[in-house]
Amino acid sequence: MNTWDMPAAFIVRHGETELNTANCWRGWENPALNEEGRQAAEAIANFFSWQRVGRVICSDLGRAMETAQYIMGTGNVCCPYVSPDPNLRSWAIGGFAGMKKTAASLARFKKFTDDPDLKIPDSEQHPGESLNDFRARNERMTEYIATPYMGLPTVIVVHTSNITALQRLISEVEGNEEESIDVVAPGGVLAVYMDTDGNLEMVPRLGEIKAEPTPEVS
Repeated sequence: MNTWDMPAAFIVRHGETELNTANCWRGWENPALNEEGRQAAEAIANFFSWQRVGRVICSDLGRAMETAQYIMGTGNVCCPYVSPDPNLRSWAIGGFAGMKKTAASLARFKKFTDDPDLKIPDSEQHPGESLNDFRARNERMTEYIATPYMGLPTVIVVHTSNITALQRLISEVEGNEEESIDVVAPGGVLAVYMDTDGNLEMVPRLGEIKAEPTPEVS
């Protein structure tokens, strides 16, 4: 695949929040960007200051929408408004959202990755869903990638679980790592290329590429 051609899309991981720094699951919790996250969002905006794009799509959670607004501020987006899509929310992990990632909580969470059809129970604050239900919902990303706006790349601002699920779909690899692997650090940008057969490839463009398991913290 010729990665010198124009990307079909750019996938952006939102900037950092205090839940990231505290090593907690985020899920459908809605923390704002912290100072590091705002600085990352400014770096993302600087990256897109040279790149004309068609539109900006994002998760409707605040940290993704806030990051998306920085991109809109470049003036390089043809579509004049951000399009939030609740289908691009991160994996709905019920009561795990906001919880510290300790060895004990990671062990409890593991049964939902070992059995991707097992639904995470709802909590008082947040719904839960199975990993396979999340993956099915996340396939909306491929629809956006395949439908450029005015022939220009779409920017999609999402969460780590969305990016990991997309990478899994593209690579057709086994594994249930949506909440244990960071493909790219907060504020990272990946370019997605599509060949004539519709095959996708993700290429790092900005930010630290990690792809390492989340460390267990006691």
